[in-house]
Amino acid sequence: MMRWRAVLYALVLLPVVAAGAAAPPSPPPADPVPAAMAGFMAALNALDLEGMAQFFAEDITAFVPSAQAERVGGKAAVVEIFRRYVETTRAATSRTDLVPEDLRIDVRGETAVVSFHVRNADGVARRTFVFRAEAGRWLISHFHASNFP
Repeated sequence: MMRWRAVLYALVLLPVVAAGAAAPPSPPPADPVPAAMAGFMAALNALDLEGMAQFFAEDITAFVPSAQAERVGGKAAVVEIFRRYVETTRAATSRTDLVPEDLRIDVRGETAVVSFHVRNADGVARRTFVFRAEAGRWLISHFHASNFP
């Protein structure tokens, strides 16, 4: 009787344990995507270069036509563009107040796309960020900036 019970437990529990062990790691919950975007925007408005850089993936790419025509690749290159932005902006003000409007967040597994615009006196600044779940955090793997007069 004892042996029969052990066999039954093995037949019932083994598939459950094996399925759990074979399951791929799940991405972090989607709720932190708005928090990551808000954290990046807070660092951007504070002109905090190190704060912004903590949200960039190592292999980040970007289109920043106000800085250069070609796509920018790699964290160091993107940080350099933001360093120049911080230096230029700090000459006029100690912080900015950029507020995303019409924010849209689409999460699909380990990828999230965040798009919004910011209105200013010159027109509309359009932005799209692609976040990727990496080591329990949502990091920016690509962003695209364009301005419409």
